[in-house]
Amino acid sequence: MEKTDKANLLGSFSFRVSIFFVILSYFALGTYWLYVTCRYTPSLILNFSYYREVLKETWWLVTYYSSDLGLSIGIIIRWLASVLALYTAFRFLRGGENSFSKIRRKVGIAVLLEGIYILTYGPSAFLGFIYPIAMAHNLWYFEPNPPWVIVLLVNGLACLAMVVVIAPPLLKLGLGILRGSLRRDEIIKWSCITCVAYIFAMFWWNYTMAWFATLVYWPERAQPGIEILGSPIASASFFATVLGLLFIALYTLMAVMPAIKGHPERISYNKLGYIMLVFSAYFIFMLVLYFAAGGYYEQPTTWMEIIGPHNPDLWCMALILPGIKTLMYARKGKPS
Repeated sequence: MEKTDKANLLGSFSFRVSIFFVILSYFALGTYWLYVTCRYTPSLILNFSYYREVLKETWWLVTYYSSDLGLSIGIIIRWLASVLALYTAFRFLRGGENSFSKIRRKVGIAVLLEGIYILTYGPSAFLGFIYPIAMAHNLWYFEPNPPWVIVLLVNGLACLAMVVVIAPPLLKLGLGILRGSLRRDEIIKWSCITCVAYIFAMFWWNYTMAWFATLVYWPERAQPGIEILGSPIASASFFATVLGLLFIALYTLMAVMPAIKGHPERISYNKLGYIMLVFSAYFIFMLVLYFAAGGYYEQPTTWMEIIGPHNPDLWCMALILPGIKTLMYARKGKPS
């Protein structure tokens, strides 16, 4: 991938429109979650006396509130990141690569805010690991109380991986962009590392843990255990997640390895285009399966809750647009 070729792609107005639409989707979903948070969080604060009574132990009360309020704060921080991202995407849409010097600091702040958002999963990870102790003491979590292994998988292992794997490269990238201490090839390098970290931890590992949690027998939530894989829809979703996302993650790592090693010009446009296309297709496929299965209210399992009403990642479907544009550019060799 030659530098001039990259500049030509960034100079394509239709490509910049596709990037803007991705950021707009990210902002729209962030705004939705801000609305949900603003409705939920006040009741959590105003009903503190009720929760203090039902949660009983002080250590469990602190853990519970740290997890829930931490994520609420994280959602607000991510929304602020999305506002900055939308502004910089609009400037990029209008000015192309010439706008980079003017939006650099705002891009750095947006990336840092996203990194702080990832860190707010820390209290939830802690809750996941000590929930078995709370369960042993018959302490309330929510109705119906989930089996300890589900909380360990979804909160403990999944959230810990996101904090440990994603936050460090994301914060380094954000600080480097903000301070202007990273060269162009270093920005590309750390962007690629961050991208791989997201796909492995946020998507493959997180969603795989959610699916493993769904295989745990939980009759109070109509969760039959491993028997759920007897359903063609469920098995398709399971294998597309556990194996499909793993393949995407490994393929992405292979595709961006030249940039990680300091040779960004060797990255293939074709591979980048296919990654965005297949990755967005995964979310479209999951949404089709979700509605085909009747949605969360028809099957209130752990997986259906996470992939449907509690999914902050559906904006990734919009990646199909820059994916198509990148493939078209790779085949034609020129922007349109």
